Amino acid sequence: MFRKVLRRKRYWRSRNSEDMVYLNHDQKCGGVYVTVKSGQAIVRIEEWDMIKVFTSAKKLEEFLDELKPEEII
Repeated sequence: MFRKVLRRKRYWRSRNSEDMVYLNHDQKCGGVYVTVKSGQAIVRIEEWDMIKVFTSAKKLEEFLDELKPEEII
């Protein structure tokens, strides 16, 4: 489920990593990296020196919505 949420929010998988790492760049918070491991998604925002761990896809989606409330399509 984490991968579906990330694809819907326009996060792209990094090809340079052996881990399942998705990334997106935002002017407000810089690079946002999400590592998906068994049963959890680890969000890392280097500009803000923040790491958050999610075990629920719904909570991850809510957090990503708060990061970027205005969606540009």
